[in-house]
Amino acid sequence: MLLMGLSLFSLMHTGNRLLDAQQSQFAADASALGCVLVENDVAQAVLKIVEQNFAELVEARIDTDQCVMTVRVDRVERRAIAVSVGGLDLPTLQR
Repeated sequence: MLLMGLSLFSLMHTGNRLLDAQQSQFAADASALGCVLVENDVAQAVLKIVEQNFAELVEARIDTDQCVMTVRVDRVERRAIAVSVGGLDLPTLQR
């Protein structure tokens, strides 16, 4: 009985970590793309996207043609990079 309880706890913990990883990657991807696509008030747009995904912005590097976002949900951090080349928006993911 104890073994079954520990197994269920382990499965729940693993499932929660997988959901957190998916949520943080989605928030990182969306915020990086939003950073590249938005022309005015980039910081406000990025923070809004991160908050809508119930995540925390860890790091943001914004250049003229590239945005690098690192986002955390619980203890899971994910990074996304979006690059704009000549007006074409090309998402590039890095984990």
